[in-house]
Amino acid sequence: MREAGLLSPQRIEADRSQKAHEGTIIPEGIDLLWGTDGTQFGMVNGRLSWLFAVIDHYSCEVLGWHIIAVGQGNAWAALEPVKQALRKRRGALAQKAGTGISIRHDWGPQYNAGVFTKELDYLGLGNSPGFVHEPETNGVIERFFRTLKEECLWVHDFENVEQARKIVGEWIETYNREWLIERNGYRSPCEVRSMQEKAAAA
Repeated sequence: MREAGLLSPQRIEADRSQKAHEGTIIPEGIDLLWGTDGTQFGMVNGRLSWLFAVIDHYSCEVLGWHIIAVGQGNAWAALEPVKQALRKRRGALAQKAGTGISIRHDWGPQYNAGVFTKELDYLGLGNSPGFVHEPETNGVIERFFRTLKEECLWVHDFENVEQARKIVGEWIETYNREWLIERNGYRSPCEVRSMQEKAAAA
């Protein structure tokens, strides 16, 4: 069967003895590298939903998020928070509006889809996939999801998607305004962005 090419494809495990990632994923300022990912969470009726989000790697500010039923969690759903972030930071979804910003993501099917990469290209956003088997290269959004789960998703009994959107949205607003992050010098994401914008203006 091997000689005839009839064996099923096998995943080749990466050599974890030597890590390829030896640098930093924190850029020198805001709006240079945004991280995106999706995570699933449950409702009291047992149904699952996707939560997709985009976070700025420098300030840790959540710039966009989207909740949708698991069956609808395709590449277009994953693009929704990216588009929200671009509207928020660049004011439009015009061609090449995202020039100068790269999108860090993992190798999930939504982010590996042709429509996702084509849309990034149209919007002028750099495509920056993390290293295979090294989730730390997408660690900013991974760390945010841990906080989100511990402080919000796992402590509420969501009845439906609409209720989840309301509660999660309010929590993310509080996170951006008030959450004191150690690597930010115990400043909130919004405070870090404000400081960066004032420095740029000066």
